[in-house]
Amino acid sequence: MATIIMIPLLATACSASTLPKRTNRLATTTTPRTIMIPQTKLDTIASRYRAWCKSPGAAIGLRTSDGRTHFATSGRLAPGIGLDSDSQFLAGSITKLFVATTAYQLVATHSLALGDTVSRYITAWPRGQQITVEMLLGHRSGMGDFGNDFGPELRALVLANLARDFSYQEVLDLVRAVPPVARPGAEYHYTNANYIVLGAILQRITHKSLGQLFDERIITPLRLRRTVYGPDNLKAANEVVFHGLFDITGNGAPVDIGTFPRNAALTADPAGAGLFSTLPDLLTFGHALFATNSLLPASQRTSLEAAVSTLRAKDLLLDPHFVIHGHGGASPGAQAILAYDATHDTTVAAWCNRLDPGPYELLASVRAANETLTLTSS
Repeated sequence: MATIIMIPLLATACSASTLPKRTNRLATTTTPRTIMIPQTKLDTIASRYRAWCKSPGAAIGLRTSDGRTHFATSGRLAPGIGLDSDSQFLAGSITKLFVATTAYQLVATHSLALGDTVSRYITAWPRGQQITVEMLLGHRSGMGDFGNDFGPELRALVLANLARDFSYQEVLDLVRAVPPVARPGAEYHYTNANYIVLGAILQRITHKSLGQLFDERIITPLRLRRTVYGPDNLKAANEVVFHGLFDITGNGAPVDIGTFPRNAALTADPAGAGLFSTLPDLLTFGHALFATNSLLPASQRTSLEAAVSTLRAKDLLLDPHFVIHGHGGASPGAQAILAYDATHDTTVAAWCNRLDPGPYELLASVRAANETLTLTSS
């Protein structure tokens, strides 16, 4: 339910009215030229993406610098169930961008400081006087793995009762028991534990759930009409028509998890994952976050790009002249990427409905994002 791309080669909530004014960081006085994207080429990439992913379906969305959007799909969600550009899917760790955006908004309004320690908000947290909000955002707390790749421990916990609703406190207790892997601030170690703790802090500051915060600060202002944070809206999450292949038991035989109850899987790993979205919604969010001041003022956006983004040009196998920000996402039955190229003011979102956990779990999505972004640079 978490993801990190590993390619060896290669207190008070602000309302929508108080968010930073939406301005394009790359705005010019000239009308942007029309970017021609041959649909046949995008269709070919989507078809190749599905083959690389070995999935029933795959979809790609692209927002070019002229503001136009382009989509291509291949295959279907499952036999007899169609797939289109507006199909909802599990976005995995792209959820972390929503959490981080909310955190930096609170920093911008001085409701939260990057130097605040965990112990200020959560009593008796292990090494809580040494771990800061900034360390949580940038995965430098030294906390151990929790939720990463839907590992054996979490898998067993979820499979014991798929309909179980884990409380946030129950998950915090599980994270608290995970042994550390490094001293706070000493090194980078990606783990969902960081964002689970950060999510708890945001809720304690604002006295609102993460779902409420996302709705008020991101989803409603940007009009993301088909984005749902599952852990806080299980009814809506269980009504989403989504199918995907995942090896639940670890025996090498992936199965379609589309009809399984989603309660345990969503509530056992909050904040680090749990978002359902669509290509149009993610393109809107990605552009707003990385290309405008509509969600964050420039200083906080720059901090987010440096600390939270897990994507750089080399991660997408692109030349250095591409300036990339974004995040990957892996969930049971889905893999996804959301990337913004500042050089060409282009946003790409891609997903396919199969996940094979491991160091190359997002390689199919990396290749799809690479080929799609390359279309706009020629």
